[in-house]
Amino acid sequence: MTHTVSERIALVAPSAEAAAVLRKDLIKDLVGRGHRVLCLTPPGPGRYQRMLRDYGAQHRSIEVPQQTLRLFVEWKTLSSLITHFNDWQPNIVMGIGPRTLMLAAIAARRAGVRRIVSLVNGLPSDGIESLGRRRFAYAVRTSDAVVFHNRDHARTLADLGMLPPNLPTAIVPGSGVNLADFKSAPLPPHDEGVVFLMLARLERRRGVLEYKAAAEAIKAQWPTARFRFAGPESNEVDAIPREALSGVIEDLGHLEDVRPALAACHVFVYPSYAEGMPRAVLEALATGRPVITTRTPGCKETVDEKVSGCLVPPADAPALARAMTGYLTHAELLAVGARAARFKAERRFDVRDVNATLLRVLGLA
Repeated sequence: MTHTVSERIALVAPSAEAAAVLRKDLIKDLVGRGHRVLCLTPPGPGRYQRMLRDYGAQHRSIEVPQQTLRLFVEWKTLSSLITHFNDWQPNIVMGIGPRTLMLAAIAARRAGVRRIVSLVNGLPSDGIESLGRRRFAYAVRTSDAVVFHNRDHARTLADLGMLPPNLPTAIVPGSGVNLADFKSAPLPPHDEGVVFLMLARLERRRGVLEYKAAAEAIKAQWPTARFRFAGPESNEVDAIPREALSGVIEDLGHLEDVRPALAACHVFVYPSYAEGMPRAVLEALATGRPVITTRTPGCKETVDEKVSGCLVPPADAPALARAMTGYLTHAELLAVGARAARFKAERRFDVRDVNATLLRVLGLA
């Protein structure tokens, strides 16, 4: 049945970049169906706000004070959200990300919003307690539905008694990937060396240091192998300075368009400690690149082991090096893995399937 009523939908995201890049197709779909969309994010680079407006959405900035006292910051952010909700009068609110959804759900309930959806795209590596367990549990309970990016995180909240058994839930494979934007690309010749690529923020939890250590170990035996990295710097507590990449890693900097870099590599490497569902891996699969990632929540669901890639333990540089070396000693696996990767993306990660589920959860389909 088609939803014909025009709704007012507020998406609350941790950054304008997250909304503009990861939810581009969802926003366009909502606008194309005649709904009005407001994106609420902390202040950030104007280019992402312009992108949101180009999609047909409105954008407003949430007040986020530059304070170190977390409770004060959250109180001010909560007040800012309530003010925006009371002014714009959304019918539906979706908060994206653990800390963001917690504040969005509480603010939306206080503002009398009709339907509240919380999207858990990951859980803190230092545990739920870092969010404030009681407030997070209340935000989940006050939601009308909760969406997860992987089954492990849904199971974690259920085991902690934070997911009411009668609360509607859905699991989607991350934000999905637009298969028309990320087309399958032919593998480049490897007679002059296999090229490995990692795309991530410069953060310890992404496994950047393990990638460098593995590259250094491999380079001594395989001097023609090349190791590339691209990604932005970070302000998080586990941020790594860009200078730490110096040596065997070719630093491509922060790329606005990662598709040429993906097309120029043979193997994609993403040794993250934990994720909801890494978008970079989905883009690599869609490009037709075998993936080496970790046996952790979110990451492990992206790869069919020894088919479209392989899995290694997190924070284990020697294991990562062995997996990478496998593609050097058996180059015939590249073509097999490339075909399997694209097939995996088409079968499991199509953004149209992801957004169809989100529309149902939002009550729009």
